[in-house]
Amino acid sequence: MGDGKQETTPYIFALQQNYPNPFNPTTRISYTLPKAMLAEVAVYDILGQRVKTLVSEEQHAGDHYTRWDGTNVTGNQVASGVYFCRLVAGDRQLVTKMMLMR
Repeated sequence: MGDGKQETTPYIFALQQNYPNPFNPTTRISYTLPKAMLAEVAVYDILGQRVKTLVSEEQHAGDHYTRWDGTNVTGNQVASGVYFCRLVAGDRQLVTKMMLMR
């Protein structure tokens, strides 16, 4: 049997592809942090302009998710097209491409 110790799998820094993709009206964005840290998840348009910040807070190590409803910072619907999701935590960042189809 075991020696009473629980094995833990270390977390990695990861940003999964949003689901569904393409999406309408909302999509789920999943990510993993290797340790407790300040995390920011934001959406950008094809020109690199920030559309909306979805997460900006200290978070624990492990799996997380957020949703984007295709709106900008003022709550207005954005146009169909390609958008980018960027996860920044510590000195690392990851980006995925998302497709909104209205």
